Amino acid sequence: MSLAEAPSSSPSSSSGSEDFAALLDAELELASGADSAFPGDPSSASPATDDEGEEEDSEEEVEVEVLEQNGAKRRRVEEQRQDQGMSISPDKFATGPSKNVQVELCPHPGYFGGLCFRCGKPRDEEDVSGVAFGYIHKGLRLGTSEIDRLRGADLKNLLRERKLVLILDLDHTLINSTKLQDISSAENELGIRTAALKDDPDRSIFTLDSMQMLTKLRPFVHKFLKEASNMFEMYIYTMGDKAYAIEIAKLLDPTNVYFPSKVISNSDCTQRHQKGLDVILGAESVAVILDDTEYVWQKHKENLILMERYHYFASSCRQFGFGVRSLSESMQDERESDGALATVLDVLKRIHAIFFDTAAETDLSSQDVRQVIKAVRKEVLKGCKLVFSRVFPNNARPQEQMMWKMAEHLGAVCSTDVDSTVTHVVAVDLGTEKARWAVGNKKFLVHPRWIEAANFRWHRQPEEDFHVIPPKEKSRDKVNAVCGQKETSKDKEENTVAGEKETSNDRKEENDVADQKETSNDYDGNDVDGQKKDDAKENAVVTAATGPADS
Repeated sequence: MSLAEAPSSSPSSSSGSEDFAALLDAELELASGADSAFPGDPSSASPATDDEGEEEDSEEEVEVEVLEQNGAKRRRVEEQRQDQGMSISPDKFATGPSKNVQVELCPHPGYFGGLCFRCGKPRDEEDVSGVAFGYIHKGLRLGTSEIDRLRGADLKNLLRERKLVLILDLDHTLINSTKLQDISSAENELGIRTAALKDDPDRSIFTLDSMQMLTKLRPFVHKFLKEASNMFEMYIYTMGDKAYAIEIAKLLDPTNVYFPSKVISNSDCTQRHQKGLDVILGAESVAVILDDTEYVWQKHKENLILMERYHYFASSCRQFGFGVRSLSESMQDERESDGALATVLDVLKRIHAIFFDTAAETDLSSQDVRQVIKAVRKEVLKGCKLVFSRVFPNNARPQEQMMWKMAEHLGAVCSTDVDSTVTHVVAVDLGTEKARWAVGNKKFLVHPRWIEAANFRWHRQPEEDFHVIPPKEKSRDKVNAVCGQKETSKDKEENTVAGEKETSNDRKEENDVADQKETSNDYDGNDVDGQKKDDAKENAVVTAATGPADS
């Protein structure tokens, strides 16, 4: 929500960033008008003529009119400042012989174009305090106290409008992109480029000519944005560069109602290869993040809802090491009805409802969406007690492993020993002692992907879709697998993949348990706490160019 109240009929309320940009524009327009039209300005004076006396009266009338217009504009800006709590008040620091001048030390709340927007003093080159908000207005830099004040004002308006903040990643979350040079021969034969050129308002593949790229919108994305905008003030936050981010924003939001002054790219980040909420003019307590990569949100994991990666193009599958056919090559796609975006929209609705409906209006300011996310997540596997069998390396502490932590975050109880209270044994091998115990005692025996799927789907998944496969069937299953194609109990007969459910984040190898890799969303062998990835894989996830490898 904005610092200034937006019309209720608007599909998307304005934000603090929008209003700050609007206020700066008003200030610049006012300053420009005053400088060019003020009667005493020598730059606007014209050479004297013999007819000057005859025109004096008309000139005076024009001057009075200009002064009245500028005065009215000044009053409107001042009223907007007061309504929004903005601290741009240069009048307090006016210079000159006036007896009424109030001497006050300017706190320099922020700078615009290198000048303090309150007193006009240039910023000291050695002053590195504050945060740059170039995505709101080029040259804008705000101090810590000003950021806190703006966030506080924005929070009050957000809560009054019953809205939260939603930060959206682009690549592999809302879209999938590929360079034209990386299109596979199979994709070319299927006419991928031709589909992107069709003049069809409902098409989901687009060509970015200036960047020599193709972009595929994830199914359900437009409906997702429309419904989410009723509950959230939304930002785009990508590790791609600015030009790329703006082009994608135009595809997602052609009428500029969802993301005005709210498209953040890698040049706006304050830390290399990391995203942070420090560049968001919204409180952390109301911020929800959707991203396919946890590693880049080291400081804000509690705000994060991890998305299953969208791998549509063959180059995306190759980038993450999937030696299988892509969705594009298979002429398939996620279903809109129960795909990743439809699923997470339901989760967002639950989080929004719990946040606003479980607290009295007077207590909303003390609510924290991070606690709501945590509570909703813990309901997913509540009542399940898990034992892992040969899933982790022999010399590793199970409690420190990604899969163990993921299960606990989902509400399950994890144990190292079997007993009558155990409900599930998680294994990749039917021949282990614990696996045989599960079969003999009629307990669920599931593959680790059962936990991963629950993590992405936010619901306990049917155990029969994740049974442990005998070794001979595993290789056949991997050959027939389709990158990103999900099978449910409802459509098994339509899309049989050797009886094994595949997600786009499956491990590449399953036979060697000791060397088993974690999901591609867990930074390639590092635990859920997000330790630093190896350089090679980091480059695959975070690239500096215009490319699709956004995090």
